[in-house]
Amino acid sequence: MNVTFRPLAAFACLAAFVAGGTAIAQAQGTPQTTPKRGGTAVVGVSVASATLNTQLTSAVTPLIIADIWASGLFKYDKTGAKKPQIASSWEISPDGKVYTFHLRPNLKWSDGKPFSSADVAFTLNAFAKYNTYLVKVLPNIDRAETPDANTFVVHLKEPQSAALEAFDKEIFPLMPKHVYDGTDIPTNAANRAPVGLGPFRFVKWEEGRGITFERNEHYWEQGKPYLDSVVTVFIPAVQQQQNALYRGEIDVLRPALPQVGRTIEQAKAKGAFEVREIKVNAAERLSLDVNITREIFNKPLVRQALLVAIDRARISKDVYQGLAFPAMNAIPEQFAMLTDPSVDYNKQFAYDPARAGKMLDEAGYPLKDGKRFTMDFAGSVNADAFYAEPGAQIIAANWRAIGIDVKLSLLEAQLWSNKVFKERNYDVSMSSLTARTDPLFGVDRSFLCNATNVPFVNPTGYCSKELDEVAAKAAAVPLEQRRQWYKQYEEIVARDMPHLTLTNARKFFAISTRFGGIEEEMDLAFNGNPSMANVWVK
Repeated sequence: MNVTFRPLAAFACLAAFVAGGTAIAQAQGTPQTTPKRGGTAVVGVSVASATLNTQLTSAVTPLIIADIWASGLFKYDKTGAKKPQIASSWEISPDGKVYTFHLRPNLKWSDGKPFSSADVAFTLNAFAKYNTYLVKVLPNIDRAETPDANTFVVHLKEPQSAALEAFDKEIFPLMPKHVYDGTDIPTNAANRAPVGLGPFRFVKWEEGRGITFERNEHYWEQGKPYLDSVVTVFIPAVQQQQNALYRGEIDVLRPALPQVGRTIEQAKAKGAFEVREIKVNAAERLSLDVNITREIFNKPLVRQALLVAIDRARISKDVYQGLAFPAMNAIPEQFAMLTDPSVDYNKQFAYDPARAGKMLDEAGYPLKDGKRFTMDFAGSVNADAFYAEPGAQIIAANWRAIGIDVKLSLLEAQLWSNKVFKERNYDVSMSSLTARTDPLFGVDRSFLCNATNVPFVNPTGYCSKELDEVAAKAAAVPLEQRRQWYKQYEEIVARDMPHLTLTNARKFFAISTRFGGIEEEMDLAFNGNPSMANVWVK
């Protein structure tokens, strides 16, 4: 095993031993079908950043790890249907303003301290202001109440069709009041040594190597998990991740899309792991924020020209190996009941360098000595961003071809975040954004007025009262009425174009066949990841 991701050699030996035992059982014709306790799973991830608390970050690695240690009121099965978790049931008042959650009684946190509705209320009141997905929901929350230890009630100021989705496990992982109350939340040590309600409890973080979790004896779903422990190992390079999977050194991996084709081939050849596509996935879209407070970029025609100049089909083919496609408009195709295909970037803003040049001429930026203007183009090169450098290079080359002097800077994730969201000191920025379960969470944040510096929330300076009003109506009306409002939403964005949506990607997981319970474990949708609560070593 490569030294970069070998936190504990014993786990590699254990994996080999268990895999060998599986082979013998199958050879004897007596495969195990009854879950048993014991064993370790090794999950491959990229290097984690400063925090594991996904109330504070939406980076991919912490999100994958969070499903191991955290839990929420509910989650989603592979069809996108809601599955009760900490909340056993819930109801919405007839006027759509009151949400009542009935919590499972007598639960405990992973440190053994009692859990109650006060923890849920605290999570909302203390963490929502830091949460990139809740900044557009929080202003509509009037108050939260805890009439008893097992009941949590949220009162909205106005109805919102998708408000319930704000409380799923991925957007709203529950946090312990007794750990965070009275502290500075962003710097609390628990952000790196979390206390949660998930199937495994945090044990230790070995810097640069990995994180060890062991069975949470207080897990709400008694009898699970079956495994003794889960180790997440840090593997920074995509090819290293793949090699570790092929050699059986890790059991679970979300493969980078350029590697999925080869991963599927290896899975068929070896039979040691299988690859599952998450069919109901949250749209993950390569996107560009344009700083419209800069004089050059304050004309919509300039911003539209930037989109027309980009060969999005090439990005989909070369960067994502065909496992992404050019996005149609501001509302993702996954929201089939909401998006209106009459607004289609692939027709309105099809790749056409000559047309893009004429648009910039019309906007007042003709070629002078072979150049139109200079642009600062910033991107993040965190370990999960396989798309960053190749995608940015294609985009930069496209823009240079029409006379834009592109100064490309690919920055470490925190430096990029500070530059774009905190300092707003950039011209154009690239990132991959998830649309979550509804436009209210993953789309509105890129377009609606924003006075905060919360990461991944509109840093462009764009603020349209017209769009904000349309978005509010789209979120408030019943499902069957929402598309008409989102059509207006799409039209306004296409006209103003402060944020350029480029591609829409698919999602896959690879998981070892040495486990039983794979079907239940991979019963996932949207941004869900394996929790390892359901698998057991054959």
